[in-house]
Amino acid sequence: MAALFGGVEGGGTHSTVVVVSGDGRILAETEGPCTNHWLIGSEQCLLRIERMVSEAKSKAGADPRVPLLSLGLSLSGGDQEDAIGKLLEELHRRFPHLSRSFSITTDAVGAMATATDSGGIVLISGTGSNCKLINPDGSETGCGGWGHMMGDEGSAFWIAHRALKVLFDSMDNLEEPPHDVGYVREAMLDYFQIQDRMGLLPHLYRSFHKAKFAGFCQRLAEGAQAGDPLCCHLFHKAGEVLARHVAAVLPKVHTSLFQGELGLPIICVGSVWKSWDRMQEGFIQVLTQARGGAAGRGFSRFSLLKLKRSSALGGARLGARSIGAALPLDCASNVDVFYSHSFQ
Repeated sequence: MAALFGGVEGGGTHSTVVVVSGDGRILAETEGPCTNHWLIGSEQCLLRIERMVSEAKSKAGADPRVPLLSLGLSLSGGDQEDAIGKLLEELHRRFPHLSRSFSITTDAVGAMATATDSGGIVLISGTGSNCKLINPDGSETGCGGWGHMMGDEGSAFWIAHRALKVLFDSMDNLEEPPHDVGYVREAMLDYFQIQDRMGLLPHLYRSFHKAKFAGFCQRLAEGAQAGDPLCCHLFHKAGEVLARHVAAVLPKVHTSLFQGELGLPIICVGSVWKSWDRMQEGFIQVLTQARGGAAGRGFSRFSLLKLKRSSALGGARLGARSIGAALPLDCASNVDVFYSHSFQ
């Protein structure tokens, strides 16, 4: 049978698996639920990965019992060494039929491997958020990625939480809202199918699901598109705080990343980027200010890129590399530039 390689993109809401041939062709792709082990536990994470990979192998016309040459997993929450070591140990012990070799990296590194060999910044704003600078020499610097209790600024969860916090504080007469809360209140009642805000308590505690809570951001995005002032304000703030992640890693950016045709490449991953038009002003304001500092020297242009392919493809590439194989991917065809900005 021909050599087959696998890749996994494991997100906080959705996951994707690809099976790739030795010449870089995607033979099969499957989708599934969250595989963030911090959110669902290692056991569920492993079972979901096994199910999706086996399904993808079958779709590719391969025997699910015959292991792939390698399986590269690009996982949200995939950067804590002890936890990742335990996941790898369990994959080898319990699921040797999946692959001869396993490797795990973060969702940010997988996205970069899908998009380019030259380095840049990956800025994730989906269920959660994260920022990772990868320089051409392979050195990495991160900002964020600490989950909803300690971070996730600019993510769908953060926007949803911020909206509801403004609403609750307004109703308690604790804080004056920046804009009328009427749309957010009605959207909350409809989305969570509750009669009043007391009905939200189970969603916050006993029945809390991060992906469900973050999904409320879609209603806020619809409100922003319709021009609701509070929703527009929230996405403006999201643009600001996401740009602050970029500003945080600017001091470590290798000068060569400023000098390409695109300027500093920023690979934008996650559904919140669909509301870029509402985040743009805040994002540019913060980076304009950051450019004025010492870390911004040479920073005259940036481009925002979105993936056309799942970062599972980058995971497959990294998995193959871990066993000394090279998947010939055309990285340029995996991305689109959706915005470029030159500073005056």
